[in-house]
Amino acid sequence: MKSYFYNTFYRYNHFIHRNFQKTKGYSMFKTVLNKLNDVFNNFNQTIGYVIFKKIFLGYLCIVIFISVYQSFVEIDESKKMVEKNMKMIEKQFSNELREPLLKKDFIKVNKILNSISNAEIISGIILTTKNKKIYFPVDRTHYSKENYDNYKFTIYESAYFSKAYLADVELYTNNHIATTRALNQIYRIIIYFVVFTLLFWILTIFYTNKYLTLPLKKLITGIRDFEKHDEEKSHIKLQLNNLMELSILADAFNKMSGKISEDIINLKQLTMIQGLQKKALENANRAKDDFLANMSHELKTPLNSINLISSIMKKNKNGKFDEKEVKNLEIINSCGNDLLFLINDVLDISKLEAGKLELYYETIETKKVMVEIKDMFEPQIIEKRLKFDFKYDESIENIFSDKQRIKQIIKNLISNSLKFLEKGEIRFYVENDNEFIKVTVSDDGIGIQEDKLNTIFDRFKQADESTTRKYGGTGLGLAICKELTELFNGKINIQSKFGTGTTVTVHFPKNLDNAKELKKESKPISEAKKESLDNTIFFGNDALIEEKEEIKKNILILNKDPINYMSLIIELNKNYSVQQSLGLSDFKSKLKSSDFALLIVDMECITKEQIDEYFLKREEKIVFVSKEEKKESSFLTITKPFDKEKTLKTLLKVMEE
Repeated sequence: MKSYFYNTFYRYNHFIHRNFQKTKGYSMFKTVLNKLNDVFNNFNQTIGYVIFKKIFLGYLCIVIFISVYQSFVEIDESKKMVEKNMKMIEKQFSNELREPLLKKDFIKVNKILNSISNAEIISGIILTTKNKKIYFPVDRTHYSKENYDNYKFTIYESAYFSKAYLADVELYTNNHIATTRALNQIYRIIIYFVVFTLLFWILTIFYTNKYLTLPLKKLITGIRDFEKHDEEKSHIKLQLNNLMELSILADAFNKMSGKISEDIINLKQLTMIQGLQKKALENANRAKDDFLANMSHELKTPLNSINLISSIMKKNKNGKFDEKEVKNLEIINSCGNDLLFLINDVLDISKLEAGKLELYYETIETKKVMVEIKDMFEPQIIEKRLKFDFKYDESIENIFSDKQRIKQIIKNLISNSLKFLEKGEIRFYVENDNEFIKVTVSDDGIGIQEDKLNTIFDRFKQADESTTRKYGGTGLGLAICKELTELFNGKINIQSKFGTGTTVTVHFPKNLDNAKELKKESKPISEAKKESLDNTIFFGNDALIEEKEEIKKNILILNKDPINYMSLIIELNKNYSVQQSLGLSDFKSKLKSSDFALLIVDMECITKEQIDEYFLKREEKIVFVSKEEKKESSFLTITKPFDKEKTLKTLLKVMEE
């Protein structure tokens, strides 16, 4: 092969020398040829020649194999394509030909045959009936089997019932279509092969010496001088200018030891910083838990008084209030009770997170407790015109557990069934199950979608956003049930079918054998969060970046009455991080320390002058809250008392803008 290349080159050189010696560009062209001659002479001594020799034969075999294989594939595909098109023509035109053939309307038959012949692959058509044979085009009387392939199908009087013969249709197509297509593909492959082989050969010869062999020798020499990894003997001083990757490789070795030392120092500093961050986050988490617990506890005292007084006043024993006032008192009492339930849930969650919730064990008359729960809910269920089925297994003995927490779990489950059931039945069954008592609460309610079951026990989660709007609630009930059940070392399971109903099963341990030893405290649920935090801190910068990406947008609310804003804040906290300020000074302080995407300002907390002075030039989105509608205001204004659904929709729209 090499001798062939050399002979060709020399003959070409002699031809040029003899025919173009007298031209003006001869001397320049001769110089180029001499350089190429030197390159060819040295080719067999280069790494390029070795590479070319090793892979060229294999490359040639692969290309030939691919060419032959592709040729057969192309011919086969062409035949399949023609056959497929023929079947499509049969399917499309057989029904169209049936009617004119029955009517012997050969003018219409010719029109249809003309439509078929317009197909690119159709060379001719012969339609044979009982009495005549139609050729299309009319000047073609026969088709050679050597040049044409035919496809034949029969048309009957009925496509479904009668099999009476009408006509045979033969479609002819030129058999050179498949061959021509395959040849075109072979020509393309040959052209590609020649071009790529030539380029590969030339580039291998030209560049391997200049950019590979000589620089590699220099690099190998420099690497051999690399004896130790320290600051004094860690630099490879190579001059590989403009050699791209090889130059970069040399620079990488020159900087390696310094970079490693720098990374070690940075890693120590980062570990120290992350340790401090971890401690700060743990302190913040504890402060949050303490705040929620204290706030909930402080709110319960005045709220209990409100509920007690409104409960007494709404009875209107002395007849001092008219019907409208009594209805308002009932609304106050109902809202107060709802808020008290919410505060109790928040208080329980805070205690569970902090690990401060204790279970007070005592011997429980199980039947008495279950009947109390049944008697508590039965009037409400009857009032709502629902069916209620209660069954208790008399073989259950007294158990040793926390009566109030058991009642809390079961009451939560029955309350959910009562809330989400419009018509049907609620079933409350208590059964004996070896070392456990099995409590089952089921209903014929709206059910839960299958994809929501995995998150149904998460805090502040309900099956659907529409569920929250229609039925209310915060989504804490089932979360508390699950965490309290696990605190008992029990089990809770939920099964549901959307539109059919839900069944919740809870197993409470009886604790009969070791009753005297049972005095438990809840395990801090925040341990899981701490473990997650540890992973975030000690797995490096990537984890920190991921954490930053998950940070929620901040909203700051200025108001004097946190209770009125509580339901709104709970909903906003599902998607955003919400903070409150009770005064303008605290509001300004928080604005300096953090960035906020939205400011919600109650106009009872500020004057008109303060609005002009402080809020007109701010870049954040601002929504004002007022008792009166401010049509002339340049800012968005929401009137109170709030329409919860409408207000949330407005605020979410502002955040998305």
